[in-house]
Amino acid sequence: MYSLQHPQIDERFLDSESTVEEVVKLLENLQVPKDDEDDEQDNVEKDTKPSIVTEENFIITARTNAPPVISATKDTASRDKSKPRTCSRLDRSKDRFPFMRQVEMDLDQRSKARLERERVAQNFRKLGNAEYRKGNYESAMQMYTEAIENIRDSHILYINRALCFIKSGKFKRGIVDCDFVLNKLDEKNLRAWMYRAMAYKGLNDESNFENCVKYARKFNSKQMEFIDDFLEKLK
Repeated sequence: MYSLQHPQIDERFLDSESTVEEVVKLLENLQVPKDDEDDEQDNVEKDTKPSIVTEENFIITARTNAPPVISATKDTASRDKSKPRTCSRLDRSKDRFPFMRQVEMDLDQRSKARLERERVAQNFRKLGNAEYRKGNYESAMQMYTEAIENIRDSHILYINRALCFIKSGKFKRGIVDCDFVLNKLDEKNLRAWMYRAMAYKGLNDESNFENCVKYARKFNSKQMEFIDDFLEKLK
């Protein structure tokens, strides 16, 4: 028995005798399904065109009996995505080296500049000491001020200038320099406390004078003899 499997073939002709006309019709009918089949195949191809794949909607591009074709995987996407970040970290690491070299250069330059300022300040200090010995207190103050302009954290320069202010009768200016040393540089500095006491003595402020002497003794218990000698000269 002759049988055709195409779904659009009319199978009732099997119940009647075959004739030439029926065979011709059969052949004609066979051509039509073929066209339909092509259309159907076109539709299948249209339906199975791969869609755009992104990292968010990766999918199987076709659903057939053949093994599925996968356009991308999460692992691959993750690896691809991680590469720029790795490069970025490397780039930042490379950039850090020039930055650190620049910091080191800046520190070296600042250190050299500090040494030069200290040299200049030391020269002005020597000039100030020479003027003080001559009794030229105003000139000595100017030399110490020039030294302080170069080095602002030297307690010796402030104390020396404070003594010049006190010797010149500028007691309050002397107290300011002593206070700067005690508040910013060295709260136990013996000369700062004693010169401060001298300035208050000159202002006839006995209360603050006694207070300065008390703290001088408190912070410098091993210098009692020097303190007593200093106070004796103030009398």
